[in-house]
Amino acid sequence: MIADEREAPLVAVIIPCYNQAQFLPEAVESAWSQTYRKMEVVVVDDGSTDNTAEVVARYPSVRYIRQENRGLAGARNAGFRASRGEYVLFLDADDRLTRDAVKAHLSCFAKQPEAGFVVGDIDQISLDGSYIGSPRWPILEASHYEELLKVNHVANTIAVMFRRTVIERLGGFEASCSPAEDYELLLRAARLFPSAHHHTVVAQYRRHPANLSRKGTAMLRAMHRVMEIQLPIVNGDSHLVRARRQGVRYWRDRFGPTTIKQLFAHLRRCEIRAAASAAVALLWYVRGRLFLFPWIYRHEGLNYLRRRFRLQHNREHRPVRTVVSR
Repeated sequence: MIADEREAPLVAVIIPCYNQAQFLPEAVESAWSQTYRKMEVVVVDDGSTDNTAEVVARYPSVRYIRQENRGLAGARNAGFRASRGEYVLFLDADDRLTRDAVKAHLSCFAKQPEAGFVVGDIDQISLDGSYIGSPRWPILEASHYEELLKVNHVANTIAVMFRRTVIERLGGFEASCSPAEDYELLLRAARLFPSAHHHTVVAQYRRHPANLSRKGTAMLRAMHRVMEIQLPIVNGDSHLVRARRQGVRYWRDRFGPTTIKQLFAHLRRCEIRAAASAAVALLWYVRGRLFLFPWIYRHEGLNYLRRRFRLQHNREHRPVRTVVSR
């Protein structure tokens, strides 16, 4: 081993997994196939009931941890505590890193040595791994916390590499903010540490029905909590107050329509309790902005009510069949 390899920092990739064994090999292999070689991979089995343990056993170099189900925040924190890397990446079990991801992040750190974390770009892939698209945000040079309050310009946590000291100081992910604990952590990090951004594609985010971002009711509640936490922090700074207000509107508009879709999906399946929960979330967190959503969402609701009315009307006016005994 040459001297510069001995001095190279260890990079940890932490992969929480809950019942996603079918995707896990791609995640693990994307970490081990990095062009940067000084790596450790930690898989946290968060109480899975599938064959996650069996899958991990195929990779003897992977550090495997099993725990009772504690959610994504708890699994990430457990993986971090078990890791030793000077730099840390959090990779979800259904996603993948690109081959040069670690190399690109470390190059960005080298150019911006004051940064506490660096952010790259992602591509989106479908359930079968085929390419969907490439969301892109402009590279920010300053006011990272303020801009992050307005809109989450970090495409996904899988696009971020942290210095270990940053996660240690922050105390890890906050489970009470689930399923928005990654955004809350990024806000804390951006407020306390400088960051740097680059346009290298470092990860592939898999879109499928189980994505947390498609669970509108839960995301509305979680984002509301995250933005409430920011309130005492921004008070007294007019720029941050305006940024937070803009962010509150952004998240309402982002997950309001998703919650409406959930609401009607629950109604179609006669899941009354879940539908009521979605309706309450809309009334409490979205309120008057419901009327600003595209007509398509309101049109779907009216169509649903019409169908229910016709069904009820047909039942009430169904002719009575009389059975005559002989």
